[in-house]
Amino acid sequence: MDLGIKGRRAIVTGGSSGIGFETARQFLEEGARVLITGRNQQKLEKARDDLAKRTGGEVHAAVADMTKESDIAKMVETAKQKLGGVDILVNNAGQMYSGRFASIKDDELKTQLETKLFGFMRAIRAVYPMMKAQKWGRIVNTIGGAGKEPDPYMFGSAMTNSALLNLTKSLSEEFGEDNVLVNAICPGWVATDLWVRNTEGMKKEFGVASEAEARKIAAKKNSLGRMGKPEELANATVFLCSERASYITGVAVNLDGGRLKGLW
Repeated sequence: MDLGIKGRRAIVTGGSSGIGFETARQFLEEGARVLITGRNQQKLEKARDDLAKRTGGEVHAAVADMTKESDIAKMVETAKQKLGGVDILVNNAGQMYSGRFASIKDDELKTQLETKLFGFMRAIRAVYPMMKAQKWGRIVNTIGGAGKEPDPYMFGSAMTNSALLNLTKSLSEEFGEDNVLVNAICPGWVATDLWVRNTEGMKKEFGVASEAEARKIAAKKNSLGRMGKPEELANATVFLCSERASYITGVAVNLDGGRLKGLW
C-alpha cells in the first residue's frame, strides 16, 4: 500500500532508539524526509547514520531535550533549515514514571510532565502554524494505556497520560478545519530501552528476582501473551500520518496486545 507521504517532512522526537527509531525508518522507507531528535548526541548521530545506511533516505539529527523550550525551538528551526518545513510531528520522546503513590517524588513527576505534557504541547505549538498555512498536517502523540485504565503502580504516568489524551482530543477538534489531524498511540509493554530502565521497579512490583521473570509476568497481562515490538508500534504511527488515514482524527489507538480491558 502506497501511504502517499513521499517527500513529506517529518520530525520524530526520541528517534534514536525503540519506537522512535522504527518510526523514522518506516517514514524513510516510504520516501519521507526525516529529522530525528534525542538528548544523547553520540547515540543520536549513530542512529542517523544507521537509518541512512538502511534506507538510503534523507535523515537529519538534532540534539533536543524536550524539557527545554529553547531546545524545542532549535529543533523546529533545524527542520525548517534542513527540510524546508514540517508536515508531520511524532511526539515520541518521554519517560515511563512508574511507582505507587508512596514512592512518588515531586521532582521526578515534574520532569515527566515537562518532558511529555509540556514538551508535546510546545512542539505542537511550534509546528502548527506551518501545518495550518499549508492546510495539511499530521500529529501523533505516543502516550500510554495507563491514561485510560489507571494502574496503582503507574500512578505518575497515568496522570501525565490522561492529560495527553485530553490534549490530543481537544486539538483534533480545534485543528480539524485546517486538515491537521491529531491522533495518539497507547503502547502497552514494549521491548525497548524504556522497559530496561524500569526493570528494578518492575521486579519489586511483581516480587521476582530477574528481568526475565518480570518480562514474563508483564507479557501474561495481555491477550497475546507477549511483549510488543517497536516496529509494531511504528506501523500504526506511520499509518496515522499517511494519506490513507485522511478521515481519522482524535483517536487514541491501543497498541498493547489486548492488555486494556475497557471498551475504548
